[in-house]
Amino acid sequence: FIGVVRAHCHALTSLSRPEFHHFTFANKPMYRFAQRTCISFGKLRFSNLLKLSDYRRVSSLARFRRAPTRAFCAKAEEKVIDAEAEPIVSERIDDDIDLDNFDEKAEMKATPEATEKAGGSRESMGFQAETRRILDIVANSLYTEKEVFLRELISNASDALEKARYQRNTDGSLSDPEKEFEIHIVCDKEKNQLIIQDFGIGMSREELIKNLGTIARSGSKEFIKTIDKVGSSEVTDNIIGQFGVGFYSVFMVADKVEVYSKSASTAEGKAHHWTSTGDGNFEVSEADGVSRGTKIIMHLKEEEKKYSDKYSLEEIIDRYSNFVGFPIYLNGRKLNTVQAIWTRSKGEVTKEEHEEFYRYISSSYDSPRYTLHFSSDVPIQISSIFYVPETHTEKYGMARMEPGVSLYSRKVLITPKSKKLLPDWLRFVKGVVDSEDIPLNISRESMQDSALIAKMNNVLTKKLIAYFADEAKKDPIKFLDFHNEFHIFLKEGVCTDFTNKEKIARLLRFETSQEEEDGKAKMQSLDDYVSRMKIGQKAIYYLSAPNRESALESPYMETFKKNGTEVLFSYQPIDEFVMKNLGNFNGRKLVSIESSEAAKEHEGTKEKSESPIGEDLVKYFTNALASKVSNVTVTDRLVDSPAVIVDHQSSHYRKTMQLMEQKKLSMPKQKLEINPDHDIMKKLHTIRDTNPEIAQLVADQVFDNALMAADILDNPRTMLPRLNNILTHAMQAESSS
Repeated sequence: FIGVVRAHCHALTSLSRPEFHHFTFANKPMYRFAQRTCISFGKLRFSNLLKLSDYRRVSSLARFRRAPTRAFCAKAEEKVIDAEAEPIVSERIDDDIDLDNFDEKAEMKATPEATEKAGGSRESMGFQAETRRILDIVANSLYTEKEVFLRELISNASDALEKARYQRNTDGSLSDPEKEFEIHIVCDKEKNQLIIQDFGIGMSREELIKNLGTIARSGSKEFIKTIDKVGSSEVTDNIIGQFGVGFYSVFMVADKVEVYSKSASTAEGKAHHWTSTGDGNFEVSEADGVSRGTKIIMHLKEEEKKYSDKYSLEEIIDRYSNFVGFPIYLNGRKLNTVQAIWTRSKGEVTKEEHEEFYRYISSSYDSPRYTLHFSSDVPIQISSIFYVPETHTEKYGMARMEPGVSLYSRKVLITPKSKKLLPDWLRFVKGVVDSEDIPLNISRESMQDSALIAKMNNVLTKKLIAYFADEAKKDPIKFLDFHNEFHIFLKEGVCTDFTNKEKIARLLRFETSQEEEDGKAKMQSLDDYVSRMKIGQKAIYYLSAPNRESALESPYMETFKKNGTEVLFSYQPIDEFVMKNLGNFNGRKLVSIESSEAAKEHEGTKEKSESPIGEDLVKYFTNALASKVSNVTVTDRLVDSPAVIVDHQSSHYRKTMQLMEQKKLSMPKQKLEINPDHDIMKKLHTIRDTNPEIAQLVADQVFDNALMAADILDNPRTMLPRLNNILTHAMQAESSS
């Protein structure tokens, strides 16, 4: 392993600067991993490759993905790197290169000064016995992930700012009017503290006791009830809190919590200090030096030190709260720079904004080939944006992709990469879905109403299918390029989504036996095929084959070519399962031309063979191949071939079953159809009694040839001794003559 990593480190020195940037500095975690690797092995130091200004640009790219790579490359100076030289690095990575302090693009603000000080007499109060028990449940059992506490506190701060903005807009009275509507987060590793401060509505002494001393009392819910009476829906849409338990999630990571708060009301001049260790008691006292709003100081538990690390906090904020409607500053640096563009009308969002947002949510560097900006109020309020990437990773044999769409409620992440919003076959789609109406459980980590979730899934799936169908009509060439890249997912949808399988099937494209004027095959839809069906044609016919040449030369095609009946060609292993699962399309049955049912299509178009040898050959093959065939019949479907196998297991099915069972499958007895008008059959009829040994060889070979035409002959090498024997007899006969 060490040797491999060393080799990668040395390989970095040979990359061009754009390649180096793309693979090493695509995101900050990769940068830090690469830097740690090089520090550990002492063979390469990145600071020898890039100047300080380049680090700044890299940092900007890592966070916002919008600084152009070309500008980055243009400003970088070429330097010769001595990979064997001893690097000069500090013991700590953060001392060697601090991405936060080197970011040119980030908006910086001074961290609010810590001027708060508790004073006056302290009044100690206790939670009720029932409340203590609920507090213990909230702190230890309610949430799946401890990191969610940060999402809850930021949501509370956002609500407080929204209330303050409403108060300013309605009556104009607001204490400390110079304070902007912002959320500031400060972490201190040395003190093992985390501080969250907002300049929002704040709380009076009574509100502190009422809101923080009573679990499940939601101040936001009370606020919504109040403003609903005056009909201000725009404000209520931005309020996040619902249950009144989010604050107490802080005790999952902190053993002591202090809250300084000052009401935004100009009539309330005093500020107060609230503190608790989560053991059932809290203290309230007056405080000095407090700005409008609320400041929460968390004294973290020893085992939760990671929440005083700025990189960990940035990752959590980026995941859950990046789209909160107010600026969030971490140690003075603004984090949430990407807007929640799904909340805006479709016409307001530019192509550049879509590209930036797509790259942000997908962690990609390509541009979306399709963009669907969709909103709905019935049957449930939905705001969503979906993107189709340029490519996907599953085609390279990599692991199955995770769902690409996340669920938000009022711009706060509820479920990342949700498995319930879209069916699994649409996992290649990236995007967000936001709904203000979804019923959340009390931890706000999942939805409660499974029927409503299913309805949302149904609405979104149908919308995406309809969108793809419209795009196929608008720009067939662009859609064909999309189909060639993502057809495997569409075919999976036909096999798994029984409700929408026929609609999905309309998006599929196949080659057919029809040729264009330039001699090239054109990809056709099932609707195209149906529109060209001959009058009286009984079914939609298809043939599974490795490629077009094999399909056209197949003996099963003989009667269809002769009668001018078009046949769909499918070349992928999954296509056989697609056709079987689809079954019918537009009221017409899908039939494989390798089946006996396909022979009915051209009944009566060829004179029935009246050859007297037909019955004799049927009896002969039945006896000669008794261990290999279950039924032998005469057919008129063949022109240039002596025999075919019908109603057999497809080669794709057999290969799949062999992989699943990890063993060779036995060959079942087959149905054989013979053409008594073929020269081989006529000659076989002649020698079956006079030279039974050669006749048996020919019969076996005819059967194996039919298996090979059906692509179900497991081991063609077994034919070699027989073929050599037949050749020997042929040469002897030639010498005798």
